Amino acid sequence: MLIASYLLGFDNKDTVKHLAVDNVLPEQLQHVDMRLCSRGHGADGSSAIVDLVLLFPEACAPNNIVCLPAIPSNTVRHLLAGKALQLIDFAHGRKLSLVYTIEQQRCA
Repeated sequence: MLIASYLLGFDNKDTVKHLAVDNVLPEQLQHVDMRLCSRGHGADGSSAIVDLVLLFPEACAPNNIVCLPAIPSNTVRHLLAGKALQLIDFAHGRKLSLVYTIEQQRCA
């Protein structure tokens, strides 16, 4: 498993458009499963801490599981609304469009 840092990209209306990583995505991007995993609440007690976990079953470890920790609440809302979010790997120029569907469940 890789726990990766990331950058968020916004459009001119402050809408989240992409997540950018560096040297994280595996070569095989055809099959990916994603989960939003809540792991508690922030210091204020109201905002949930949510990790985005990407599972690549055809990739070799450690790139078969990628965790983007503590994604911001606006990004979580974007995904839960079913809107596409581009994931870009700067090192290889790989791009992956993430769409969170009803079939995908949030982790406990």
